[in-house]
Amino acid sequence: MKLAATPTRESMLARVTAVVDAYGTPHERLGLEELALRTGIPRSTTHRILVEMVDLDWLVRQGREYRLGPRALGTIGPDATYAHARMAAADIILELYLRTGMVIHLGALQGGHEYFLDKIGGPFARILRSRVGMRVPAHRGAGGRSMLALLEPEEVDPLVGKNLTPAGDAQELDALHTELARIRTAHGIAYDSPTRIAGPGSGTVVSLGCAIRVLDGTVLSLCLAGETEKVSLERVAPLVRKAADDLAAAI
Repeated sequence: MKLAATPTRESMLARVTAVVDAYGTPHERLGLEELALRTGIPRSTTHRILVEMVDLDWLVRQGREYRLGPRALGTIGPDATYAHARMAAADIILELYLRTGMVIHLGALQGGHEYFLDKIGGPFARILRSRVGMRVPAHRGAGGRSMLALLEPEEVDPLVGKNLTPAGDAQELDALHTELARIRTAHGIAYDSPTRIAGPGSGTVVSLGCAIRVLDGTVLSLCLAGETEKVSLERVAPLVRKAADDLAAAI
């Protein structure tokens, strides 16, 4: 347990600092009693501070517990959020790989791009060009489109506009919005048509993705890719939907 120093003056800034310092990790969840104990601030005063910190996005309330919110995490940097996502997803994506045999990607929506946080798979994973740390335009892949489908339509245009071809912006945007609407009505599952690659089997790869949005606003996706002749999308779709729900519950 990390004990925060008791404020030496009664300013709100000192008390807010004490609350933030009470957290041992960026995504630790603490209740009112524990925060009062760690900060040394009276319980009633701690409660008033927590209410204000939630209103100002310094904290996020989950039931009777609180965790650091986007404003506090912003001072740490986005890598803290992504590190937590990778830890929460580790067992989930491993289980998904073992059940499907497909290549599993964990992605995050970063601006108008899909940012790959993790990737696991068998020999087929080496054939795919995706790699951890790569950023690709979100609208080009199933994982990215599943994340865009969680946004309001007016949020999508400024994110993807700069990644579209200059000659076909309007047509591409119309087609994208049609596809995002389909994804929203299909339990959040996005599909990619078979794409030819240099590899074993049929020489084509098919993929599907499903996304979640966590309380701090981070949008994450699970995207599965495999050889077309070896994949049953009807069997895999419920598995990736459940895995995404499990990930949402774990974060």
